[in-house]
Amino acid sequence: MRVSGQRGFALMLMLVVIVTALGAVLFGLLRPSTAASYAVDRVTLAALAQARDALIGSAATDDNHPGSLPCPDLDNDGQLQSAGETFGNCASLIGRLPWRTLGLPDLRDSSGERLWYVLSSNFRDNAASSPLNSDTAGQLTITGTNPAANVIAIVFAPGPALTGQARDAASQNNVTNYLEGENANGDTVYTVGAATNSFNDTLVAITSDMLFPAVESRVAREIRANLATYFTANSYYPNASNYGDATFSCVNGVTRGRLPKPGVGGDYAISSGCTAPAVADWGAAQPPVWFTVNNWHLLTYYAVAPACTVANPNCGGAGYLTVTNLPSPNNDKRALVIVAGRALTGQFRPCASVSDCLDGAENTNGDDVYIKNPVSPTFNDKITVVAP
Repeated sequence: MRVSGQRGFALMLMLVVIVTALGAVLFGLLRPSTAASYAVDRVTLAALAQARDALIGSAATDDNHPGSLPCPDLDNDGQLQSAGETFGNCASLIGRLPWRTLGLPDLRDSSGERLWYVLSSNFRDNAASSPLNSDTAGQLTITGTNPAANVIAIVFAPGPALTGQARDAASQNNVTNYLEGENANGDTVYTVGAATNSFNDTLVAITSDMLFPAVESRVAREIRANLATYFTANSYYPNASNYGDATFSCVNGVTRGRLPKPGVGGDYAISSGCTAPAVADWGAAQPPVWFTVNNWHLLTYYAVAPACTVANPNCGGAGYLTVTNLPSPNNDKRALVIVAGRALTGQFRPCASVSDCLDGAENTNGDDVYIKNPVSPTFNDKITVVAP
């Protein structure tokens, strides 16, 4: 017992040491790990985290181009008004964080400076950047103590002025007066590291894996609402379209595959796609234009329970869907949509088969049982039940 207790204490002590060391390392990526800097860092890191979360929220709720981000603020008024700032024109891809436009307070770092912000050109809130979806890679790279690729946007806290930096009214929109070295040279490579006499930028990155789960949830909710409207109007859900069908026509008897039938500009009329019996047009239930413009239709899987197809109005037939890992009852699902995350190892896009889009045997084996798992390196399907 005594030996066991000593071993337990030693293990606990080791864990405390490891956790403490990890905390110091992670903290040191952004600031020197001195006791005097802890309170300063908390202010800066809180501002950066709030900015990051607001940008991700903006991307997920954008009504015209989900996944896109606003241009930087180029005149330090916190909002996007000029021609080079609005409608995704982005006269510069680096500038101030547009805090007013994002609905944020006037965020400042611990030195009292406003935040700076850079984004990838292909994530501008502009139709010219379409298609924009989970397979769209960020164009920025971070080097230094915490390197990262596929970075969509970066928010910077500039810290106090260093030697040679002027921060008067005439100089307030010149990035070199606030950021240093690799962060101020105007290319797509940025850096992070501990503060020195010539570098004191603190930053937070927004990567694809941070941004797109929220956007994928938005896409899934949108299609769920469209399908609910369709069912209310018709008392059944549409049949599915087979993978590999370039026309996305619905097929009678097909209950899993792709959402039928996106056309030019998001037209989902499918009455001519199925025969005997015909399936109603989408009508008011038609998905938004951006769904097809940004190729989300290529990443969205759809399944309808056999009990709820056109042959069984008001779900009067037999056979429902099961979604494992949902609260009981989980075997009464009428329809579901799965929005695929970015391609994992071994997957190819655009998806030629279900396994190119979805992850794991349960979601790709062609039966009516699906599984909802946490996001991991081997699973990033976003499953949304339409009803109930």
